[in-house]
Amino acid sequence: MRDIAFRQQVLTTLLLLAITFGLWMATESLLATPAKWLAHGLLTLWFPGVINTTIFEPGALLVVSNFTEINGVIRLALPDEEGLAFRLNTRLVSYGLPFYAALLWGSRIKNPFNTFALGLFVLWVAMALGLAAMTAKDLMLVVGQPFLATPWVPPPPVIVVSYQFSVLLMPTLAPVLLWVFQLRGSPLWKHLESQLEGHQNKG
Repeated sequence: MRDIAFRQQVLTTLLLLAITFGLWMATESLLATPAKWLAHGLLTLWFPGVINTTIFEPGALLVVSNFTEINGVIRLALPDEEGLAFRLNTRLVSYGLPFYAALLWGSRIKNPFNTFALGLFVLWVAMALGLAAMTAKDLMLVVGQPFLATPWVPPPPVIVVSYQFSVLLMPTLAPVLLWVFQLRGSPLWKHLESQLEGHQNKG
């Protein structure tokens, strides 16, 4: 019976994936908005002399810097000059949201709405950190030394690794780790524990 329940949860999760990814594609602009606000706060506090403002766009965050380019030379922009802007695709860091939703709603846990709300907040924070890493990467490549010489800017290798982790690993790794943490004490968790104990006893 436990194996049947486990298979049912797997099938439910797979079915939910089709639904949650469809909803994500239709509402990503709305779902990513809290992460954009967090990224705005993080960037303006972290790089106050580098970031001018951010503009929310459908499916993107436009980061406007205090740097400008005149005749191929990059320097700080004057008050009447437009700063260099970088358009960040928020889908690169938000595709873990439907993955997490399918995993959570496919499992039988207590207080699912509260758990889901807390999980969303954690993922929004992770997304904001990802957007900050994407911004740092763009500034490093386009602005170069004037940005890297700014206080509190990490070394280039750290920026590169942070960007790669934020885009390639975080959107899939964070939902799974969060789901496993929130799964503790649920029927599925107890089932997995009993199976693990059974394999250890056989060994």
